Amino acid sequence: MELKFTWFVSNQLQDWIVSKKPEYPNLEECIAWVEEKLKRDGSNYELTKQDLEDIELAHEFHTSDMSS
Repeated sequence: MELKFTWFVSNQLQDWIVSKKPEYPNLEECIAWVEEKLKRDGSNYELTKQDLEDIELAHEFHTSDMSS
């Protein structure tokens, strides 16, 4: 079964973003992390527009300054 960008990979991405605090990765680094994760797990899955939007949402949510 080929791995796709699912809630499981999304959760792993979010954990990775949070683990980088206070030096959060930028959006391009997040996309690269997901692509590398999929390749490491033996998947040839190509990210869709919806996947990229989901990655962007996760990035924005975890890197926005919520203390203001």
